[in-house]
Amino acid sequence: RPPRSTQGVSSAASDVYKRQGINAEYMGEQTRKHLMQETIETSSPKMRRSIFGPYNPREELHIANPEIVREKIKKIRLDGAEKLNVISDFDFTLTRRKVEEKIADSSFNVLTSSPLMSEEYKQNSKNLFKKFAPIERDTTISPEVRANYMKTWWEESSNLIINERLSKRRIKNSVMLSNLYFRYGVKEFFQIIQRVKMHCYIVSAGIKEVIKQAISILEAQMSFESKDILALCSTSEKYDESGYISNFEGPLITSSNKSLLISHDLYPEIKVNSNAIVIGDLIDDLSMVNNLHLSTKLTIGMLNINDAALLEDYKKAFDIVIGVDGNFLHIAQILEAITGNSNNCLLYTSPSPRDLSTSRMPSSA
Repeated sequence: RPPRSTQGVSSAASDVYKRQGINAEYMGEQTRKHLMQETIETSSPKMRRSIFGPYNPREELHIANPEIVREKIKKIRLDGAEKLNVISDFDFTLTRRKVEEKIADSSFNVLTSSPLMSEEYKQNSKNLFKKFAPIERDTTISPEVRANYMKTWWEESSNLIINERLSKRRIKNSVMLSNLYFRYGVKEFFQIIQRVKMHCYIVSAGIKEVIKQAISILEAQMSFESKDILALCSTSEKYDESGYISNFEGPLITSSNKSLLISHDLYPEIKVNSNAIVIGDLIDDLSMVNNLHLSTKLTIGMLNINDAALLEDYKKAFDIVIGVDGNFLHIAQILEAITGNSNNCLLYTSPSPRDLSTSRMPSSA
């Protein structure tokens, strides 16, 4: 088979560039050649990959006070699904932190790891991660100081994104090529929310368009319709007339100030004295509901790393802790019981304090 001419390859790559919203003239010569190759490869099987991660058999379930959890679940169930709101973080909460021993991608890392991004962007973004990520999880730093660090991280990251001149098409393809996976059980979780038409709010400090594209892929792969039941609360991108991200608008949201995005005024459908299930992978995520007046709040923490000291902090902060980057099945089961679609009343029994890796599934009553 005769080789294609260089001109033909270049023309084909340029067409792909245009379809994906990549400004070829903006990119350096080496980066442009790299992107030509990688963008053509977006027709590969990986572009049709599943967005759902595998089951994690090593998960752990920790409940510091099972009686309190039992009473909260009973109260929420008694009040009914119409009074229940689900408020969740996105990165490493709905999504896995590790898949097959490889670190999975957050909404920011989708771009950092993307072959469609310039090497300069990827290196600068990795440098920011190395500097600020340890601070985000350091519970010895005061919330005020940590909030300032997180603000600086977001500001510097947003400048990198603006300079990269990103289009929605390039973001979508980056998501498909990424190592971002929803947790096992998220499908069942959203199926229950859709069935009972419960309101779910995703409050994230991540990149909104990346999250929207990930949810769009999830919708297509599980026949899920998020309209009217799912709200994405995050800093919004602003696009110029050419379709590239030119700025960010609204409050700059970090892991420390998410309460700015969700309140009774912004979402009047969240009634005063209603109930909520609050899910996050950081203790700071609990601040998402600081501006809400709730009757009963069941908090669930996703602890993704094996750290005994951090586990104790999480057990003090959250009603339920799902450890070792666990699945979403426990949360789906709670929703199933609360919405009245299960004959079993969810009653948790407590693992032995000295055997934290042991968990027992709910029993019937």
